[in-house]
Amino acid sequence: MKTVEEVWGLLRGHVMAREAVETELTDALGAVLREDVKTPEDQPAFDRSAVDGFVVRADDPSESFRVVGEIRPGDGRRHTFAAGEAARIATGAAVPEGGEVIMLEDAEASGDMVRFARRGLDHVRRRGEDAKAGDVVASAGTLIGAGTIGLLASVGCVRPKVTRALDALHVATGNEIVGAEQSPSAGQVRDSNSPLVAAWARSRGLRIRQKRVGEDADSLRRAIEGHRDLLLVSGGASVGGYDCTEEVLDAAGFEILVTKVAVRPGKPLIVGRRGEAWAFGLPGNPLSHFVCLHVFVDAVLSMIRGGPAAPMLRKARLSSSVAGNPRETWWPAVEETNGLHPLAWTSSGDLTALATADALVRVPPSGLAAGAEAEFIRIT
Repeated sequence: MKTVEEVWGLLRGHVMAREAVETELTDALGAVLREDVKTPEDQPAFDRSAVDGFVVRADDPSESFRVVGEIRPGDGRRHTFAAGEAARIATGAAVPEGGEVIMLEDAEASGDMVRFARRGLDHVRRRGEDAKAGDVVASAGTLIGAGTIGLLASVGCVRPKVTRALDALHVATGNEIVGAEQSPSAGQVRDSNSPLVAAWARSRGLRIRQKRVGEDADSLRRAIEGHRDLLLVSGGASVGGYDCTEEVLDAAGFEILVTKVAVRPGKPLIVGRRGEAWAFGLPGNPLSHFVCLHVFVDAVLSMIRGGPAAPMLRKARLSSSVAGNPRETWWPAVEETNGLHPLAWTSSGDLTALATADALVRVPPSGLAAGAEAEFIRIT
């Protein structure tokens, strides 16, 4: 049985980043950037007004000013002012060289004259204050979110180089599972893993197909036939008489690298590789499922996309103690302003903590006392 660190190390030695391809910016959400993106011009590219107000010469000591014009966003004309002259200016408009902007709230206008209650405040976004031409504004390895897309658009990067889209397949196994919309009969349970995996995949920009099959090798073999990139199988990962995931993956040509991990919840985890394709046999209990997706599948997905080889571990202090276990535990928690608040859970099948959890705390076998500094990952 491998430790978490051993599994990460094994993956680090086997996962290769996929080829980088150009994609439309609107299709890049959830992908990993494979190039450093530089800004071709200063950001901002010119001095811009940060407020609605008036602009005057900064060296003009006049006490009242005659309003002689207006400068609006997009106005590229060269504006000059004589002593005692001012112009109205809108947020985002170009500030004339040597100009000072006074916000509207500090102005008293009467007809075409204006006086100011105070001056000398810098209401100008100066050229290059965000970045200089040639600066890297987004580095290779960045996971592209909505904010990244806005940033790339602002510097004219409309076809970024990213890892090509992966073909992902999720197969939920088990004779006892029924659709979440159904009322389960005696001995049946609603399928929570399929919606869970679908939401996880969507948040990572994955296009994923999903199937549900019975608890037999032939059904699973047919379901995964021809799949090439990322395969996730829910259930069948343990050692029971009907647990056939390892057998089917082995017959399909996958090299089985992991069969058990010293982690709680999530011990019966299968990891297989076939060329560039990766397969995971995930434990059927949903909390175990959740932990394995974030601790192990995310690591492979990151490396395939050219990113880091393990989840980004943060640190914070615990508000209350958590008990240890012979296996390392990844404990659902809420990140609060004063640290991490561990949530109650009873078993690997208990999803109730995930209603509010936004973190998984890494708990060593010895446990952690209240106030101790703990490693954790965000689970957004």
